[in-house]
Amino acid sequence: MITAMEINTKRFEQAKPGYKPEEVDEFLNQIADQISKMTKEKEDTEKKIEVLVESIRRYKADEEALKDAMIGAQKQARAVMEEARGKADAIISEAQQKAEQIISAANVKADEIVGSTAVRAQREKETLEKMQTAVTEFKSNLLSMYKSHLELITSLPESDTEEKEETAAEEHIPVHEPVPEDMEATRVIDTASMQ
Repeated sequence: MITAMEINTKRFEQAKPGYKPEEVDEFLNQIADQISKMTKEKEDTEKKIEVLVESIRRYKADEEALKDAMIGAQKQARAVMEEARGKADAIISEAQQKAEQIISAANVKADEIVGSTAVRAQREKETLEKMQTAVTEFKSNLLSMYKSHLELITSLPESDTEEKEETAAEEHIPVHEPVPEDMEATRVIDTASMQ
C-alpha cells in the first residue's frame, strides 16, 4: 500500500509535452493529505477495534464467569431445596408419628376412662337398685306394720285400754311400751344397706 510519504517524495522526470509540475505536485499533495487522513483514521479505527475486541474478550470472560456462577447457584439452590425437602419430610414424618402416638395414648386413656366409668356406673346402678329395693321393702314393711298396728288398735276395746292404764298408774307398774315404729324402720334400712 502506498503511504502519504511515498507520494510526497515521489519525483517524476519531466518530459515535453507533459503536465504542469505544480499542478501534479498540488494534486499529489492533496492525495497524500487524504491518504494521511485515511491512514490516521484507519489507525484510530484499528485502535478502537482493539479496544472493542479487548472489551468483548472481557465481556466473554465475565459472561463465562456469570454462567459458571449461575450454574453454581442453580446447583446450590437445588441442593438447598433437596435438603429442605428432606428436612420437611422428616419433620412431617416425625409430627405424624407423634400425632399417632398422642392419638393412640388418648384412645387408650379414653378407653380406660370409659371402662372405669362404665364399671362405676354399673356399681352405682347396682347400688341404686339395692337402695330402691330396700326402700320398697321398707315401705312395704312400714305399711304392713301400720296396717297391723291399725288392726290391733281398732280391735282393742276402748275401756280396757283406759282401765289398764289407770291400774298401772295406781300400782306404779310400768306399762310395756311397744318398740317405736321409727326404730323398726331404721333397723330395716340398716339391714338393707349392709347388703
